Amino acid sequence: MADNGLAPKLYGYAEVKDVPTAYVMEYLDPSIWQTLHQLSKPKNKPNKPTANQLRGVLQKIIAALDEKKYVHGDLRSNNIMIRTDVMDKSVELKVVDFDWAGKAGQVYYPAERNEEIQWPGEAGGPIEQDHDSKMVNSWMKGPTVE
Repeated sequence: MADNGLAPKLYGYAEVKDVPTAYVMEYLDPSIWQTLHQLSKPKNKPNKPTANQLRGVLQKIIAALDEKKYVHGDLRSNNIMIRTDVMDKSVELKVVDFDWAGKAGQVYYPAERNEEIQWPGEAGGPIEQDHDSKMVNSWMKGPTVE
């Protein structure tokens, strides 16, 4: 994903037994980047990208995952960072929070998760190839993202 500019660059990580893995990643400056969830708030109306611009980049994200048979598993608007350029009206998205990511059908949803969200798979069940596009389509208005 990072090689395609669709996720922050991973510079390195450190694994120590019985300690969470530490990751060193590209910094997404909050003065430039915000989540799609933040963008949806009414106070952020100016310079919002069009739904078609978002849909186009979201399709690239889904296609990049599908090409390698990977899944993210949690493609909610709070896990997608956006940068808009007012001058050229471009939109850049980067996916974050890869905790559940892996090969389709070989990684699983946590047994406990926010059940107020309509998830495409069962708690504790496998994350399948089409679940990411179903998740995006559940919160994205208009035509589906495939």
